[in-house]
Amino acid sequence: MKKLLFTILLFCTGISVQAQLPDHTPMMNKYWDLLNTRTIKKGTSGLYEPYFPPPLMAANKKPIYLSGYMVPLKTGAVHKTFLLSVLPVAQCQFCGEGDIPEMVEVFMEEPLKFTSKPITIDGILNINQDPDGAAFQLLKGKLKK
Repeated sequence: MKKLLFTILLFCTGISVQAQLPDHTPMMNKYWDLLNTRTIKKGTSGLYEPYFPPPLMAANKKPIYLSGYMVPLKTGAVHKTFLLSVLPVAQCQFCGEGDIPEMVEVFMEEPLKFTSKPITIDGILNINQDPDGAAFQLLKGKLKK
């Protein structure tokens, strides 16, 4: 009887948790789709390196906007630099899978209070080809109201 109650409790908890996880599709826009065109291919040196298609490179240093969820890089309530993801932190184990683009590093002009709700940031796209940094950065970020 205890096993049955435990199984029912787990099942019900799983359903309620699953129902609370938001769908990431509404966060996607033409800019997320464009960022998702980056691939990896074998370079002239024989090493695999990122490849940024011409339409993606054409957006470099241009204003764009991205909607998503804040992923803090440091503890604290206010952040000037953070990652932006189409998925909330609770679903982070699925980042980078399938058609879900990687996160974008955001540099805000003014600090922003952490929120678990979706936000939209205006900024300048920076395609960072330094292998030690994030591939995509959003510079001069401003919260879009």
